[in-house]
Amino acid sequence: MNISAKTKWQLKIQNSIFYILLLIVVILLAQLSLKTDLHSDWTANSRHSLSDTTKDLLAQLDKEITIQAFISQNNQYRDVLESILERYQRHTDKIIVEYINPDFSPELVRSLKIQQQGEMVVSLGEKQQHVYDLSEQSLTNAIISVSRQQEQWLVFIEGHGERTPLNEANYNLSTWGEQLKQKGIKLRELNLVEHSQIPDNTAAIVIASPEQSWLEGEIQIIKNYINQGGNLLWLAEPDSYHHLNSLAELLAIEFVPGTVLDPNAETLGISDPQFVLVTNYANHPVGVATTGVTLFPQAIAIEHYGENTDWQALPLLISQDNTWSETATMDQQDPPVFDLGSDTAGPLNLAYLLTRFTDERDTEQRIAVVGDGDFLSNTYIGNAANIELGVALINWLVEDDALISIPLKTTIDNQLELSKMQSLVIGLGFLIAVPLLLLVIGFWVWWIRRRR
Repeated sequence: MNISAKTKWQLKIQNSIFYILLLIVVILLAQLSLKTDLHSDWTANSRHSLSDTTKDLLAQLDKEITIQAFISQNNQYRDVLESILERYQRHTDKIIVEYINPDFSPELVRSLKIQQQGEMVVSLGEKQQHVYDLSEQSLTNAIISVSRQQEQWLVFIEGHGERTPLNEANYNLSTWGEQLKQKGIKLRELNLVEHSQIPDNTAAIVIASPEQSWLEGEIQIIKNYINQGGNLLWLAEPDSYHHLNSLAELLAIEFVPGTVLDPNAETLGISDPQFVLVTNYANHPVGVATTGVTLFPQAIAIEHYGENTDWQALPLLISQDNTWSETATMDQQDPPVFDLGSDTAGPLNLAYLLTRFTDERDTEQRIAVVGDGDFLSNTYIGNAANIELGVALINWLVEDDALISIPLKTTIDNQLELSKMQSLVIGLGFLIAVPLLLLVIGFWVWWIRRRR
């Protein structure tokens, strides 16, 4: 077939136009890629994306927050750190990031007391928080801390054998207290014998498992605080709730006699039925923030009878159907058996959230009563979702509703587990079947072409 000179010329023009148009398309796509920031996270629990809680926080920021990241250019964690900080900047223009090489800024390192590579300093005005690990939880907690409009003081009542957040004994609450401090909440203890009223800057008070009797004057101070609209977390115990019966009357609650027993504890290898497992939570920000099982050693059940009061009551923690409140001591019967005459059958309420509006304050008054204090102790707070519940309760009480929880992102199914048969099939498939298939296809193609 002969091609004329005119046809050749037309083909050259067509080819030239095609390549020019292709070049234009490539340039336009390159420009579009520079102007378009598209990210997609297909991981099982979106571990490469920020949680909704953090996104809400970033959307609420009205002042610029500076994050100084102290890390060398060639540090192995540099890329990870940049990736985390880019996620925050993607959702707000209020986050200003400065990367500082600590080797070249020794004076700044000394003044800020930087301890390690990768350490970050989150600043807003004169407020500063140090972040030592590369996690969303730690960084968002620091942003929460510096962005609080006012200091949040959590006051722990002392003087009656209460648990304290300032002591590391197993019975006490120092682990929980450290978590609250990381969120910018200030902690202090208060002896009501020495102070006749609750400080005005108190966000909430905590009565943590008192073991000794109270003076009438001390109880009256608490009542006055509540009547003035103050917020309260009361951690009660089966053997000591009676010290504050008049406070329970004010809140229109009563404690069910006995200790709650849960035969379901055996499913987790716990032989003591006094450990109560809770998976049923109220449809409430505190309940939603508690993801998983919570564990309550030696809890007492609570009931609310205030139909004619101004308190709005919501049962937060509900035990399983086959639980009951046992009035007999554990050494009197083995194993314990439900007694229809003296025991109370489940499901039982282990915690109540009480709210109301008063003339003394513009916002909602909040009270939380939990029938156990052990779940927040240093011994048990690391079990299941106990720490999530403890932090969520305080965030609700100090009225940080949008910041109830920041879920911890964990890697799901990052290890492939195969049975022996599955491993054998995959091994034979790739080592024998696939090469044979390619050989057969090649031979078939050769045979077809040879026949032609």
